[in-house]
Order: sequence, then structure tokens, then C-alpha cells
Amino acid sequence: MALNQAQQAHVNGAFPECRSKIAKYLEENAEVVVYRQNECGSDVEPYAVAPKVEHDFWLGCWDTPELAAAQACVLGLRVVEVTP
Repeated sequence: MALNQAQQAHVNGAFPECRSKIAKYLEENAEVVVYRQNECGSDVEPYAVAPKVEHDFWLGCWDTPELAAAQACVLGLRVVEVTP
């Protein structure tokens, strides 16, 4: 399955070593969770979107849980849990 324009732009904006894995999750329309990450400093947005099966691999981070969930949906991911 080919990525749509929004998905491809998201993949292109990721670190090169993560791109193929992110693309795989996007192609699968993976189930994801949104949660407040505390592993990074203030230079990374606080709400991570991660695959339900692999919480330690972030597909992206956003400023609020609502924005993270909305952006995950725009990318074709299926949000199954949001933890504020």
C-alpha cells in the first residue's frame, strides 16, 4: 500500500533510521496509544503517539493529547487509548 501525501510528509520529517518502521505502522493503519512522555526534555512535545504493541517507539509527539490523537487520525492510525 502506498502512503498518502500526509503520511509521506510525516515519514520524511522523521529521523532517517526510523523512517521505514514509521512507514510500516502507517501502512498497517496501526492501533496506537497517546500518553504523556517524560523521557525527553522541553525540546520535545510532551504527548507521544506510539503503537499499541510497542510503546517505546514513538510515531510522533505533539503539544496536547487532543492534538496528538487528531494528528494520529489524520495519519490513518487508529487511536485506542488516550492517557492525559
